[in-house]
Amino acid sequence: MNIDFTKDSIDDNQYERPVKKRKWDRWIYLGILLIILFSLLKWMVSSWIFNYADGFLMQQQFDVKFTNDIRILTYYQKEGNTVKKGDTLFSYEFFSDLAMFKNLKQDSVKNLVSDVAFQNEITSFEADIAKKSTMLKDIEGRIVYWRSERKRKESLVYLDQITPIELSTTDRQIDDLQYQYESINAEISALRYQRSALLAHNLKKNALVHDQNKSSNFQNFYISPTAGDLDRFRIGAGQAAYKSDIITSITHKGQFVRAYINVEDLDDFREGDLVSIKLPYGFNSTLTGKIKKMYSISEIRDTSTINNTIKDDKYGVVMDIVPTDGKTWENVKISNIPVKVRKLKFS
Repeated sequence: MNIDFTKDSIDDNQYERPVKKRKWDRWIYLGILLIILFSLLKWMVSSWIFNYADGFLMQQQFDVKFTNDIRILTYYQKEGNTVKKGDTLFSYEFFSDLAMFKNLKQDSVKNLVSDVAFQNEITSFEADIAKKSTMLKDIEGRIVYWRSERKRKESLVYLDQITPIELSTTDRQIDDLQYQYESINAEISALRYQRSALLAHNLKKNALVHDQNKSSNFQNFYISPTAGDLDRFRIGAGQAAYKSDIITSITHKGQFVRAYINVEDLDDFREGDLVSIKLPYGFNSTLTGKIKKMYSISEIRDTSTINNTIKDDKYGVVMDIVPTDGKTWENVKISNIPVKVRKLKFS
């Protein structure tokens, strides 16, 4: 074995110690475990310390709806307008009214067809009158010509240049043209009379149809029963609103929460108690309120407040929660949203 003792350089890389890797996955697993433990602990402790109820944050509002099917005709207000009691909101008609006057609409179609036939008949009368008037002018011109011709021939008869027979022939020609003129003139007068009679009859018929349509125009108007701000129009103009459809809402200032208490938790809630209200949006967004009213009759809970994943009671006692200052929650801009009500058990 040959060893090279002349090489005096040493490579430091051959003696470098490997760096230990930090095991980040252990910290991640530890963080997840802590989160799970904290959530479990919070759930266990909160059920011992707090009482909960499900509810809705609502606003004072009046929903506009009908018990019959209607069709919206015209809106006289805009969305967001502030209206007073007695203001006209929109016009509408019942579907029963539409069915009642279905025959009248069919008659209107017949009247339209009849009007087309009437116009065609009037046009025919006008064409005949124009044609016969042209013929009348032609005959009138020929009569003028033959009368001047008769004067000329009459002079020639006095001079014995032509016989009286030729003069009598001219007279017969003038008489024939005069008869044609009077006949055509009488026909024109008869056509004009028929046209005038037809126009008068059609005018009278249109007046009757107008009066009938005017009497059949059942247009109803919805008058606002209260003052407030108009919400959006859920049914557009010209569209149908069926039974119990909300057309629009009239909102007032003033918010409250309507919550349902489980019957077994009834003793833990009392009128005047302070509660916290958890909003479904924002990080830790809560409101403070107090129980204003608790109703004495158990009611079937709103289906959206029932938890179907567990055996949840369908009945609950209703309570109304209002702001502690009795005014409104300024930071809440919407209504009809689900909320969670929380109250300390030992308060």
